[in-house]
Amino acid sequence: MTELGNDTGDFLPAIADKSLIQIAEEAEKRADAMNKIRRISLKQTNASDWVDQQNKPYLQVSGAEKIARLFGVSWRISEPVFESLEGGHFSYSYTGEFSLAGATIEAIGSRSSKDGFFKKYKYVGEERVELPPSEIDRGDVKKAAYTNLLGNGITRLLGIRNLTYGDLEEFAGIKREHITSIAYRKGGKPLPDNQAPKPSTPLAPAEPNAPATQAQQQAIHSILGKLKITDDFARHEEVANILKLKSVPTSLSSLNKGQASTVIGALKAKLNHHGKDTGGDK
Repeated sequence: MTELGNDTGDFLPAIADKSLIQIAEEAEKRADAMNKIRRISLKQTNASDWVDQQNKPYLQVSGAEKIARLFGVSWRISEPVFESLEGGHFSYSYTGEFSLAGATIEAIGSRSSKDGFFKKYKYVGEERVELPPSEIDRGDVKKAAYTNLLGNGITRLLGIRNLTYGDLEEFAGIKREHITSIAYRKGGKPLPDNQAPKPSTPLAPAEPNAPATQAQQQAIHSILGKLKITDDFARHEEVANILKLKSVPTSLSSLNKGQASTVIGALKAKLNHHGKDTGGDK
């Protein structure tokens, strides 16, 4: 029997073959299942589980863990690998296996003390001097590597990486303004000038010495995003400058409520001033 071919001599696929039809049907079912997983996953999150990172939504580990619990994702994580780097720097790496319904993937999470996020400084008079790597808390770097691993593994396994704001709105009803304007907008519009707290008169929170809340930390990140300050270290440096700290904090969770309130007030005032200079939102 002669097989049918085209003018170039290539043979046509046997499109009527039952195995190909079955493969196509199974692929379609898998695509539908993945879309359903994505929709259900995103519905478990709220705006506080997301941050804007270079104009794209980034799922924080808090949200990834919610989704993992929902679907029963399990994982096995190896002991961290510590590596000494040049100049006294160091890194931590974790490797883990993440499993769901018989499927298993391997993921890696690592962080280095070279990341600007971890740098520490002190002031000698008016001059700011970077401290040596030995002053960097190894626990902070180790914890960051671990959370990096969890986020990578869970999102890869469930196919919820590289999301867009369109995905968030379609599957979870979360719009970009929900993420970037929690603290300083009402009804999707900028707060009026007379409602924006000034840095010299920040709102006084209850229990000012208690740890900063998740909402406060999210508000700080949101306003910094509006101010186009996207680098992690630059964000923490801005916070340190507002509070006149002698060293740059490695995490906003190290702030107390009173400090966070002061930072939010100062950033709101800066944002308001920036809006006036640029003519406001168009």
